[in-house]
Amino acid sequence: RRQAPPAKTRSPPTPTDYRKKIMKFLLPFLASTLSMAILGVVQRKGLSVLLMGFFRDVGRIKARKRRMAQNTHALGVASNLDILLRRDDPLEGVNFDEDMEKDGGAGGTKTTYTLAELAEYGNGEDGRPILLSVFGRVYDVSAGSKFYGEEGSYHMFAGKDVTRALSTGCKEDKCLVRDTEGLTERQLAEGKRWLSFFQMHDKYPHVGDLEGDREAWLDMLVESSLAEESTLEL
Repeated sequence: RRQAPPAKTRSPPTPTDYRKKIMKFLLPFLASTLSMAILGVVQRKGLSVLLMGFFRDVGRIKARKRRMAQNTHALGVASNLDILLRRDDPLEGVNFDEDMEKDGGAGGTKTTYTLAELAEYGNGEDGRPILLSVFGRVYDVSAGSKFYGEEGSYHMFAGKDVTRALSTGCKEDKCLVRDTEGLTERQLAEGKRWLSFFQMHDKYPHVGDLEGDREAWLDMLVESSLAEESTLEL
């Protein structure tokens, strides 16, 4: 008779075995938690950008109402709903020559800034004003220090050209540049809405322009508007 082989003895689990079992259990949970965290960050960022745009457009609606009340000949083609749903022409009713008209054609005492001068003299520190630039136009936003001051949510905008930042909803240092290369028509339209907001704001006066930018930004806006019109015609 053949004898049965001796039963194999199972060695006791080692600490490494315990760690492997624990990690096997935890990995799906950790992956799920990480995914939810990333999604939450993205959603919060998206919500922040959405709210920024909403309150901006509410401000544009109020400014437009004030302008229309002051000028009965002013035309308002877009409805308030169009503005809130971003179906409007962002620069409709915006008069970039109004400063010159107010000063009898003299243009007032507007300053031409380099980027370095904007950063130095418009950072809001030591009693200096808070300046920012959108499409090369410099606005004094000192009246909004609770937003753009040292403790404000947008303090990083002080003394900067924020065209790209506002067009994309990005507040990181890499976005606080004047470069608009690569922006989509939709992003440029967002930037134009911010330009409209600052230009029509009663408390944010236009005080100057970035060096060499006045004609450049105007040409760019005209070109992008023509591109939008040709797209609609197609």
